[in-house]
Amino acid sequence: MSGCAPPSNASPVPNSPRAFRPPAREGISPRKVVLRDRVPLEGEYWAARAGDSPFPEGTLLPAGASLPRPIPAWYHPFVPPEDPIPFGYTVVHADDDIIVADKPHFLPTTTNGRLQRETLQTRLRVDFGEDDIVPLHRLDRLTAGLVICSRNPATRAAYQRIFLEGRAVKRYRGIVKQPLFCDEEIRLPMHKPRGSRQVLVADNGTPTSTYVRAAGREVTVWPRTGHTHQLRVLLNHLGRPLIGDDTYPTPRPLSLYDFSRPLSLLHETISFIDPLSHSERQFFSSRGLGTTIR
Repeated sequence: MSGCAPPSNASPVPNSPRAFRPPAREGISPRKVVLRDRVPLEGEYWAARAGDSPFPEGTLLPAGASLPRPIPAWYHPFVPPEDPIPFGYTVVHADDDIIVADKPHFLPTTTNGRLQRETLQTRLRVDFGEDDIVPLHRLDRLTAGLVICSRNPATRAAYQRIFLEGRAVKRYRGIVKQPLFCDEEIRLPMHKPRGSRQVLVADNGTPTSTYVRAAGREVTVWPRTGHTHQLRVLLNHLGRPLIGDDTYPTPRPLSLYDFSRPLSLLHETISFIDPLSHSERQFFSSRGLGTTIR
């Protein structure tokens, strides 16, 4: 089929305050692409919002149609099967706006480019039957503990601001390889070079702040900023890397399915003032650290 106009039987999405986006498939979000010259023959593509598009937003584009100009479109990528991560999450709390999940070690919070099906977000979407579940903050694949997720787009921004503005109080517990004695706030500049697994302590890095309390090998930390690997980098910088860390001080070969050495780091509590009820909310993980002090 040729031509730049949508077919007469196209069914554009009715006007809506939200831009059109196809529903997730098996918990995996669609992606946006800019099509040029022709609509691909394989797969399904829907017109995305664009002021100069000849296709109404949400129109299923006819396969093989020629395009007079680049057209932004949504599509569902092919996602191959993945070996299961043999650990499950638990739900600590769920209401109309948020879900609080207790994530196991080894399960990514969101896709990391290598896993898309085996993530906390995908599992929650499938289990709850909801496409709009979105984690509000990061938690490393190797770290266990609490993850707050939004399930209501109408209130998402209010909850996101809690984390963007640093108003959530997070407490982590870990076990380090050598005894540490500390009770103070530590500020470090951190930088992640492009293509590197490791985050470095560097003068030109982003400022970070963490309160550290330890009197032995068990440490309790309260991050006041949210840099990638912040706690792992800090403890390694102090000469006290966490048990089970596959990246600090020396990176080990990366294996998504090696479950033999869990990282001894747990996000065990989180508290914040709810932006809707204005009451204090506090949640606790029931997980252990996955290791013992020897």
